[in-house]
Amino acid sequence: MANRDISEKELKLTAAVYATNQWVVDTVRETGKLPETIPTGGLHIAANVIIRKRGEDITLSEDEQVVFEAILREGRLPGGSVVLVSEFMKRNNLAKDT
Repeated sequence: MANRDISEKELKLTAAVYATNQWVVDTVRETGKLPETIPTGGLHIAANVIIRKRGEDITLSEDEQVVFEAILREGRLPGGSVVLVSEFMKRNNLAKDT
């Protein structure tokens, strides 16, 4: 997370994506920590499905909240993160003034 700014929306979406893998949720519940690595195969599809169904500004489920809190505690994203183009544009002052 230190390599770039990441918005709360992106962190919540990332937690939701991680929580689609029950192993990640179970690991966080059992150890209080995220796994060292999270396999990324298919996570981009999970992100797309979550955004299409729930939008970009989501309310987290209980499992997602547990993962979100672990991300905040540890300050790391072992499976990468969701990047929203709109948030990226704002961060980098690339948004067109209208």
